Amino acid sequence: MDAYDELMARLKDIDLISQVGGLVGWDQEVMMPPKAAGLRAEQLSWISRTGHEMITDSRIGELLSDLESRDDLDEIQAGNLRLARESYDKATKLPTEFVGELAKHQSKSQVSWTEARAADDFSIFRDDLAKMIDMCRQKADYLGYEDLRYDALLDLYESGLTVARVDPLFAGLRENVAPLVKAVVERGERPDMAFVDDNKWGQTGQEALSQAVSEAIGFDFKAGRRDASTHPFCGGSNPDDVRWTTRYSETDPFGSLYGSMHETGHGLYEQGRPRNLDFQPAGQANGLGVHESQSRLWENQVGRSREFCEWVLPLWQEHFPDFMEGVSADDLWRAVNLVEPSMIRVEADEATYNLHIMIRYEIEKRLIAGEIEVDDLPDAWDDMYEEFLGIRPPNRTLGVLQDIHWSFGAFGYFPTYTLGNLYSAQLLEAARKVLPDHDEQMRRGEFGPLLAWMREHVHARGSILEPAALIEEATGSPPSPDAFVTYLRDKVERLYNVTA
Repeated sequence: MDAYDELMARLKDIDLISQVGGLVGWDQEVMMPPKAAGLRAEQLSWISRTGHEMITDSRIGELLSDLESRDDLDEIQAGNLRLARESYDKATKLPTEFVGELAKHQSKSQVSWTEARAADDFSIFRDDLAKMIDMCRQKADYLGYEDLRYDALLDLYESGLTVARVDPLFAGLRENVAPLVKAVVERGERPDMAFVDDNKWGQTGQEALSQAVSEAIGFDFKAGRRDASTHPFCGGSNPDDVRWTTRYSETDPFGSLYGSMHETGHGLYEQGRPRNLDFQPAGQANGLGVHESQSRLWENQVGRSREFCEWVLPLWQEHFPDFMEGVSADDLWRAVNLVEPSMIRVEADEATYNLHIMIRYEIEKRLIAGEIEVDDLPDAWDDMYEEFLGIRPPNRTLGVLQDIHWSFGAFGYFPTYTLGNLYSAQLLEAARKVLPDHDEQMRRGEFGPLLAWMREHVHARGSILEPAALIEEATGSPPSPDAFVTYLRDKVERLYNVTA
C-alpha cells in the first residue's frame, strides 16, 4: 500500500473513534440517566485512550516522515499531511494514561457542574474544577510553550493563537466597543420590552418557532436533530448526523430562538463539509474561530437584522398570537438588539458580548499561571463583571457557574468566540459584494444565496488551509477587526442614534 493511502486508512479509524466519542458525549448531555454517569466516564476514558494510542502509533510518525520528503502532493494531500503532523506531534507529547484520566475527569466534572449550577452552590463543583485546572496546567506543560503556559492551551483551539496575538486584539476592541456601550447606557433610552416582560412564553411555541427558523435557514433535519440541554451545543458524529440543542425560559423567548440560530449555524457548517474528504483531517471544520463565525453570522448578523425581523414576525405571530398583537417588525428588531450590560454571556447583545469573553480570558490567564486559585475564582469573577460591565452577579448560577466549558477543561476556548465575531463580519462584507440583493433576500426569507456563498468559500474548503489563510482566501484580506467594528458602530447608531 502507498504510504499516503496507509496514512489515510489509519486516520479514518481514528476519526471513527472520534465520531463514536461525539455520539456518546452528546448522549451524556441530552439523554443519559443520572445513574449512568460513572460508567459513562469509563466509556469516554476508553474512547480517548484508544484514539490517543492510535494517533501516537510510531508507524504514523514513520509515514509522516516519508511523505514530508515528497514534492508531488496536491493541495488536499498537503493539508492532510500538515494536520496529521500537528495532531501527531501534540498527541505524542501527552502520555496515554494522562489522556484517559483527563477524559474520565471531564465526564465526572460535567456532572458536578450541572448539579452545582442547578443548586446555585459552587462548593459542589469546587474540587472537580480544582483538579481540572491542575490537569490543564499539566497538559500545557506536556505540550510545551515558548512564553506563557496559557499559549499552549490557546493553540489547541486556534492554531498559532497566543496571548501576544489576543491581548492587542482585545485592547483594540475595548477601545472601540466600550465607548459605544457607555454612550448607550448614558443615553438611558430603552426599547419597549413590555411585550416580552409581561408574558409567560410556553416551551411548545418556542420549540415550533426555533424549528421553523432552523429549517428555513437550511438545516437538514433528515441529517440532524434538535434537543434541549442545560447548555446549548452542537455535536453529533458526521455531516449525516449533526445534533444541536437549545434551552428554554418562559421569561425570555429570545434565548431559545437565538440559541437555536447559533447552533444551527454550527450545524450548517458541519452539514456542508466536503463529502469527498470524509474521514480526512482536511475535511474537518477549520478551527473554532471559523466555526464560531458561522454560528455568529446566522445568530446575529442575519438573525438580529431589521430585514430578518420583518420576515420572521409572522412566525412569531403564528406561534404566539396572543402576545404579538400590535408588535411591529421595528419593535421586534429593537427588542432583540437591546444593548444593556447583563449577566449571561449566551444571551448578551452584540455590543457587550465580547466584554464577557474578555472577562473569561483574563481569568483564564491568571488561573493557568497560578496567579489565582479556585477558591478565589467566584469573587474574582464577580469583581471583573463589576469592572468590565458595571454589574455584579447576585448568585453563583448567574456568575461563575454559568458556562459549562471549564468543566471539561476547555481553557483557551473562549477567545475563539471573539474571533468568530470578527470573521463573521468580514465574511459577510465579502459575500455582500457578490450578493447585492442580500438585504431584500433576508426580508423575503431567501437564505439560500448566502448559505451557498458560505458553502463555497468556507464549508467546502474544510481545513485544507490554515484558518487565517482561509479567511484571506474567502475575503481577499487577512483577518481584521475592522469590518466588525464598522458593522457594530453602524448598527448601534441606527438603533440608539448615538456615536462614539
